[in-house]
Amino acid sequence: MQLSKKRNRRAGPLTLGNYIRQLRVERSVSLRELASSTGLSASSLCRLEKGDFVPVIQKDVGALDRLWMALGGDMSQILYLSRKCPVCRGVGTLREWTE
Repeated sequence: MQLSKKRNRRAGPLTLGNYIRQLRVERSVSLRELASSTGLSASSLCRLEKGDFVPVIQKDVGALDRLWMALGGDMSQILYLSRKCPVCRGVGTLREWTE
């Protein structure tokens, strides 16, 4: 029996980056297309999806609104996740970011 090379990327806690990636993939939107439609950089979006804390996105309600306008989804979920985003502290442990 051959194992599938695709892994389930939804495993683990739901973060803002995971949610944005899920919406983007479901709608077949590339990072460049999303960057173009939101005015955010592709590198910032990529970092966000990988789980990095990206203040230009996560602290700016306007940026979150542009992501919602481009991808749809649940705006309350986006706002909730932007305030409770887990941030890796370099040792593999997750801590919640608070303002």
